[in-house]
Amino acid sequence: MMDSGSVRRDRRVLVILIAVNLVLRFAWISFMHPIQEADFAWYDARAVELAHNQGYNWMGHPTAYWPIGWPFFLSLIYRVTGPSVMVGLAVNALLSTGIVCLVYVLTRQLFRDVRSATCAATAYTLLPSQIIWNSVLGSEELFTLLLVLFFVLYLRGIGHPRGSRWLALAGAVMGLACDVRPIPLAFPAFLFIYEWCVALPHGTPMLTRWSSRAARALARVLWVTVFMLLAILPVTIRNRLAMGHFVLVSTNGGTNLWQGVHVNGGYWWSYNPYVNPLVRVTNEVAKNELGEHLAEQYILHHPWKTFLNGWVKIFDLYKNDVNANWYTFRVSTAFHPFLQAIDIFTTVAYWVLMVLSLVGIAHTWVRWREARRPSALLLTFVVYYTCFFFFFPAWDRFRYPLMPLFAVFAGPACVWLWTKWKHTFRPHG
Repeated sequence: MMDSGSVRRDRRVLVILIAVNLVLRFAWISFMHPIQEADFAWYDARAVELAHNQGYNWMGHPTAYWPIGWPFFLSLIYRVTGPSVMVGLAVNALLSTGIVCLVYVLTRQLFRDVRSATCAATAYTLLPSQIIWNSVLGSEELFTLLLVLFFVLYLRGIGHPRGSRWLALAGAVMGLACDVRPIPLAFPAFLFIYEWCVALPHGTPMLTRWSSRAARALARVLWVTVFMLLAILPVTIRNRLAMGHFVLVSTNGGTNLWQGVHVNGGYWWSYNPYVNPLVRVTNEVAKNELGEHLAEQYILHHPWKTFLNGWVKIFDLYKNDVNANWYTFRVSTAFHPFLQAIDIFTTVAYWVLMVLSLVGIAHTWVRWREARRPSALLLTFVVYYTCFFFFFPAWDRFRYPLMPLFAVFAGPACVWLWTKWKHTFRPHG
């Protein structure tokens, strides 16, 4: 339980963080608001149609190819303000600022230290790509905010007298995140492993550890999963009514899996029907099923190549931080002479944060004993999320939702390194 002084200090820090982030992000989108392309133009067009009560359609038919969560959320804003790309970018800036606040809260929960929380939130605030992404109408900001909010709520529920309520709320938030991007759908399986094998208090007897603890872990995870599925249910019902098929969230999984097993660096797609049979199919439900079948057959017949390509995709997921630059700076010829320099700058800044994060993870595991188990929840999701892209296409855009979690660990690393520097290089009085 925090004292009143700590609460006031947290409020002051959060006010400063909010002010700085709003200034940075709104100044950025005022300066840089490129023409929306690819997925981002598609999301905006669907949001406009939803705001005008024209349904969620593509090429004249009801669709679930891309999840409805982000365009539906954006359409709610458009109903109030009227359709406008700048309004969407302002929503991005607000969501991004919210993520910074949640990074502070999450770090505070884990490490009980204002300095670590402040450093973590500041690191995320200043990460260039997290500002640059505000310039396009992607689903990154909403999905990431819901994801970090899940961890805040879940950790709040652990050990709380009314923990079941917090866990139910956490599950519902994760379900809403799946409505935006269905990647976390299988995370409850990893959450069970975490609860069973990691989230154990000190001194737990071995018999309890591997028997009744398993039952307790299963009960907790099922409780979260039920509310997660309840939050997904309206989307599933809409898909059944509009499309006549059972589609849990979206229909692009088969296509992405078919693409993913062929990837050995970057993006892969062919319009040759002899190479890619998916181009012959127009019905997106049938295409999804065909993609899943072809991917399974490919994996069975090319296991070694699939295995090697999986590691290439994981490397692609983490190697650099340039995708935001492509959609933001490339569309303006004025920036073309500087594109390589911008890519280097954003990638170097990203790797500085990642090195700090790795130092923070090691420091937490070696020195910060009370933070090990709750912080392992974040690492469990990082492992799950990374494993997901062993089979699906991967580049740095898809790593975006993990960056707040890495920033959380960068916070205590900054504090520890600063303390070590003071003791090593400053003269003692």
